[in-house]
Amino acid sequence: MKSVNFQELLYFLFGFACGFIVLTLFSQSYQALIANQRINSRNLKHQSYNISSDAQKYDHELSDRLFNEIKILCWIFTHPDNHKKKLPHLKNTWGKKCNKLIFMSIKDDPAFPEIIVIPVENGREHLWNKTKLTMEYVYKNHLNDADWFMRADDDNFVLMENLRYMLYQYHHQTSLYIGCRFAIKYPKVEEGYMAGGGHIFSKKALKKFNEISIHNASLCPQDDSSLDDVFIGQCLKNLAIFLDGRDQFDQKRFFPLSPEQHFKPALDPTFWYSQYLWRNVSQGGLQCCSDTFISKHYTSPKEMHTLQYLIYNVHPYGLQKNLTEILPRKLSIKELIRLSDEKSFAPNYKQHKIIHNIDDDEKYR
Repeated sequence: MKSVNFQELLYFLFGFACGFIVLTLFSQSYQALIANQRINSRNLKHQSYNISSDAQKYDHELSDRLFNEIKILCWIFTHPDNHKKKLPHLKNTWGKKCNKLIFMSIKDDPAFPEIIVIPVENGREHLWNKTKLTMEYVYKNHLNDADWFMRADDDNFVLMENLRYMLYQYHHQTSLYIGCRFAIKYPKVEEGYMAGGGHIFSKKALKKFNEISIHNASLCPQDDSSLDDVFIGQCLKNLAIFLDGRDQFDQKRFFPLSPEQHFKPALDPTFWYSQYLWRNVSQGGLQCCSDTFISKHYTSPKEMHTLQYLIYNVHPYGLQKNLTEILPRKLSIKELIRLSDEKSFAPNYKQHKIIHNIDDDEKYR
């Protein structure tokens, strides 16, 4: 075995020491680099959060403003079997965004102080009596709690911010009835009626329904029925301007069916829904539907929470929110009549100005 002399051993130890020092310095530099990257990453995350916070702050400021300016009372038709199954989910999602929320049921429930008992018999065949008594109750007890009143079911989901955005362009002093407008030709319902995606009444429309129509057999059916939405259309026929709640591009905002059915490339023209619609516009595919969606029907409790999460919590990365949202201008009575697309209204423009209490300058008295 070859012996290692002292000089070779010295060179080896010197090289080992140098390598150790270099490795130590590199390790410290690398750790510092990683630490800086982590700090920068945290700062970037913090900066991104601030940007998001600014957007959310703006959105909240605008939604808070509309919440205070466009006051909406939501009355929800429900049933004792649905109290525990559906009401907690509605209350904890979109119901929180109503200025006032009440549930109309045939039975009281101490778990839900918002329930108002309507003394009618159970069954769909008694919906009309339930509707009339509800509208009378709201008129007598809550007329001054809101400017707009929405009738919905316990399986509706409503994007209240978009509803307020739509209503901003209207005056609650005008008698307006808004929703997904159907046009099936029932007797005395020439102006159509609103379907199950939600019914919106201005304060003036609710007043006229109760002060003029509800107990007048020549204007409003007095016998009970399941056709409550049709009968509302009959009762308000000559007392309100009916508006299909589409956007300026004729795209739907109120969905009486599930969105999946609306998104089909083409709807069967023999399907009942296609035959009921007031406006003869394209129905199939994504182009059917507005980006200011308001309401959908037939929503399960699980779907309510899913929609709540997707709408209010999910923000696609890289897509900046529009921070220059412009509220729509107020529409004149003449524009509303034209928007209603009512041939019967145009010749009676002066009469409608009187009905809606508007002077020659279209200012509300």
